[in-house]
Amino acid sequence: MPIIQFQLIPHTTQDGLPYQHLRFQITTEDGLMEPQDLKGLKLPENVQWSQGIVIEGKGPIWLYGYLVHECHPSSWVGCYDPRLGIVVVSSHTHAVKVGNVLPIQLPA
Repeated sequence: MPIIQFQLIPHTTQDGLPYQHLRFQITTEDGLMEPQDLKGLKLPENVQWSQGIVIEGKGPIWLYGYLVHECHPSSWVGCYDPRLGIVVVSSHTHAVKVGNVLPIQLPA
């Protein structure tokens, strides 16, 4: 079993902006991972780079840094913050800008 399980969910913001919700879960018994676990980590193959991607899951900050980097080819990248919603951290489109906060209801 891979150390991280990904779920890619087509979704929209509350304002109707379509994006892909990338939910991850660390699968080890203790819920921990080591930096060397990044080697060989692969995103789901069906990512549509023409849309935005939002990263959500419980993990170390360096895992988020890695995932943001790997998702960089997408139209925009956001990180889910339970207090705020989606925080846009990278953008290649005029539809959203870095620093925008987008309200959402988490997908099931």
